[in-house]
Amino acid sequence: MNDDATTPPDRLPSLTFIIPVMNEEESLDELFTRIREQADAHSRWWEIVFIDDGSTDSSWEVISRIAEENPAQVQALRFRANRGKAAALHAGYREANGELVFTLDADLQDDPTEIPRFLEKLAEGFDIVSGWKKTRHDPWHKVLPSRVFNKMLSKLNGVQLHDHNCGFKLYRRDVVKALPMYGEMHRMVPSLASIDGFRTAEIPVQHHARKFGHSKYGVKRFLRGFMDMWTVFFLKNYRERPLHLCGGISVAAVAIGALLWGASLFLPTSAASIALATALPLSAAVAVLLMGIGFLMELQVSHKQDGARELPVTERIVADRRSTKAANGRKVIEINVGNRGARKSGTALVLEDDHSIRWLVASYLEKAGWEVRKAASVGEAMGIADEEIDVAFVDIHLPDGDGISFLEEFGHLAPGARAIMLSSETDIHVGVEAIKAGAFDYLTKPVRPDAVTGIARRALNTPAQRGRRAAGAAALLEA
Repeated sequence: MNDDATTPPDRLPSLTFIIPVMNEEESLDELFTRIREQADAHSRWWEIVFIDDGSTDSSWEVISRIAEENPAQVQALRFRANRGKAAALHAGYREANGELVFTLDADLQDDPTEIPRFLEKLAEGFDIVSGWKKTRHDPWHKVLPSRVFNKMLSKLNGVQLHDHNCGFKLYRRDVVKALPMYGEMHRMVPSLASIDGFRTAEIPVQHHARKFGHSKYGVKRFLRGFMDMWTVFFLKNYRERPLHLCGGISVAAVAIGALLWGASLFLPTSAASIALATALPLSAAVAVLLMGIGFLMELQVSHKQDGARELPVTERIVADRRSTKAANGRKVIEINVGNRGARKSGTALVLEDDHSIRWLVASYLEKAGWEVRKAASVGEAMGIADEEIDVAFVDIHLPDGDGISFLEEFGHLAPGARAIMLSSETDIHVGVEAIKAGAFDYLTKPVRPDAVTGIARRALNTPAQRGRRAAGAAALLEA
């Protein structure tokens, strides 16, 4: 990476710092000051996202004051109750606007002066840079289990790091937007990211003893981490083919049962031989059950793969559309290789009165190459809906009407467009009624990026929509 002192400001990256907070009132002012010193020197603009994870001290009051004094640099979210670090990070990921995203703890054990070294390492072509607390200032009963856990995780999931647990990390933004973050999966970030081919590097970092407060982690986290480790192993190796795992266990169970049954044939009749003889039918029953579970999981995977999961693409070749004469004399569109860049998938309308959901759905679509129009009410949507819209996401409940009633009028304004209804979990029956009224499908809130882009793509690729777009393209070329 070039020396930031000589790098033009417009060439420096934009940075987001995501900081989960749980009862850290005494450290927040110093942490903000130290981050600001580094961010001003090494970015063209920056922001901090504080997530108060149900603090019971005055952490939120301190965060609020910092945000009020620095409105251009600070965002803050507050949970009603403690939801855990993974939930806090997930909320922060959604708010991140920087090209590069740092995560670090609020307890001042992570040193912001390491920020330039993270940036230098990422510039070598990695997607994630993880800190390694080579010299730790923690009690032995916390350090020893952590080292054992890290060795096991590196061996099992193939991502060789000394310190998977370190909260001081740097990501490219597309990594955090793609990561599933739930439960306690924040410890598994490099392993989860490796599933989609993101590359992780590691650098030793300074680790300071706590100045204030006390650790929030206990011995129980290592047992939970062990369970999560196997979850990631399953996701990495069998997410798209669960029947292979269930089938392998079934074969092993039958083989063991057959061996035990065979052994019973050479033993005199006794309680032990009878018990061994029952091993084969029992193992066969277990195998049938596992195979049935495997088939059900395969059906679920197949359903989700019907355009649902958006795979990460590192580069894209954009089609260069040139009109030619077909053999029948009609003009068609010939697709040739053009420049790299974003490709327009279609035009979508997002009609949702909740600002955060409207913004979220729109951002998912825009990242997938859609042109998006947004409306907060039926009246606003009526003013921007026209025949160019291909797909509409419509909330069931709106301030000046309801989504189902909007469908008929929308059909006149955007003939052939497909409507997808947005409903809460308790309104699923309303979503079904919407389909009966002509909606293409429905989604329940909260929405996931893969679900939004997947259902939009399916709606766009229905035979009617393909014919509609082809007719529009032909008319444009004739003109």
